[in-house]
Amino acid sequence: MLCSCSSKPVVKVVTQTNTIYVLPPLEWIEPCEPPTFIGNTNLDLLNYSLTQTHTLDVCNANMQRLKQWRQQHDDNH
Repeated sequence: MLCSCSSKPVVKVVTQTNTIYVLPPLEWIEPCEPPTFIGNTNLDLLNYSLTQTHTLDVCNANMQRLKQWRQQHDDNH
């Protein structure tokens, strides 16, 4: 009758998974606003064109960083 008291207790291992979401920095996901043209001369037009090109380069660099971030995130899972 007492033999059940002498048995070892059953140990159960419980694993809990916590999901941690890692988001990219806010400056990487800001919308790229086109610059406003102000001026009347060809020099003003040239400066506007250069500003647009720079804005596009910044936007593309942000998108590239997002792609790299996603690749790292995908590789870790």
